[in-house]
Amino acid sequence: MKNKIISCAWASALLLPLISPAQADTRSNIDASCHYGANGVDNLGDFFTCGTVSGSIRSLYYSTHNAYFAKGFNQDTISYGGSLKYETAPLAGFRLGVSGIFLRGINHGDNSHTISDIGQNQNNIGEAYLSWQWDALKITAGDQRLDLPFMGDYDWRITPILYRAVDVNYGDKDNFLRATKVWRYKPWGDDNFLKTTAYTDIDTPINGMWGAGAGRAVQLDDKKLTGQIWYEEYDDYSKLVYGESHLNWQQTWMQPDVAVQFIRGTSDGKALAGEVNSTSYGAQLALAVTPSLGWKLGYNHIAGSANSWNNGALVVPYAHNSSSGPYFAQPYFTSTQDLGSGNAWATEFNFVATQNLTVGTRYSFMDLKPSVASASINQSEYLVYAIWAFDGALKGLSISDFAGVQTSPLYDSSFWQNRLTLQYDF
Repeated sequence: MKNKIISCAWASALLLPLISPAQADTRSNIDASCHYGANGVDNLGDFFTCGTVSGSIRSLYYSTHNAYFAKGFNQDTISYGGSLKYETAPLAGFRLGVSGIFLRGINHGDNSHTISDIGQNQNNIGEAYLSWQWDALKITAGDQRLDLPFMGDYDWRITPILYRAVDVNYGDKDNFLRATKVWRYKPWGDDNFLKTTAYTDIDTPINGMWGAGAGRAVQLDDKKLTGQIWYEEYDDYSKLVYGESHLNWQQTWMQPDVAVQFIRGTSDGKALAGEVNSTSYGAQLALAVTPSLGWKLGYNHIAGSANSWNNGALVVPYAHNSSSGPYFAQPYFTSTQDLGSGNAWATEFNFVATQNLTVGTRYSFMDLKPSVASASINQSEYLVYAIWAFDGALKGLSISDFAGVQTSPLYDSSFWQNRLTLQYDF
């Protein structure tokens, strides 16, 4: 294990020179010489030479034992990779963006997999898009990252989840109108864009999905009220309505944030995963116990439905076995929407110990049944984590460790997992 961790550090260290402080200074000098007008640069030369380079390089030491309660199914490996992106300067509101992605397992051959939870070795083009922005309106077409309910690019793994889509957004984070059409997606475990979904046991091509959403924020004296509502339609899988609202007391002691959510899923077309009849309700309380210590308690009730997939669980084809998305109560190692119906709880403490160090712990309890005939999984997950973010000359470099265990009375072994990540964002 020690040698693998040392290899992890060396792999990332070798990649850091891709963007050195000297290169950053050069980029700043180029920016200073660029000629910007009201809508960006004013000539084609500056359109390309005044662009920006960004990326994320990660090295992940991953260890899991009795994975997903399969006794004796152990994986222990180290991988590295990430993405490197170039985006042009704006010209009349237009930008071009392209990124490369790569993933390798140390001591694994080019034609082998790293492990199933991380994906195949990859080396390909990632993002490739054209965007146009005018004031608060932005339209992006091509292969891109998205941040929609149950369709984010967020993930603990090494390469991002991407979508071939047209995305139209008007507004900002709190006040917006948004519409998106997706044709294909690239999962974290593959470097190709697929017409299928994260349900790997279903190989039927689909016509992607489309969705629309709106958000609004209102300031009420010392309180901020926010809300959002979404409709998403996954071809031949499901239709989804999702709403969430927060009321935050900004000047009150501990600044309480009270939130509620509603999620409703029904079948669409051929219902390839099975009939969908899912209804979820959620509530959450978050407190700033001290300026450095935050606490959160979340609850979700997923109504049972005997004739529906997983006893009333939610079918979200691009988030399956990937992320619980916006559910208030969710475990870290598995996904709430894949576990069945019933009641789910989660609580978390997050402590910013210093400017560089953040530590925390989370507990979740899944009183969920995947079928009417089955007993509740009564799954408990105990998680601890720590994140160290460097500053100064090493700004952008961080090291994090998330370790935990899941237990369930349905199994005679516990599921352990540890994720140690060395990451450099630039």
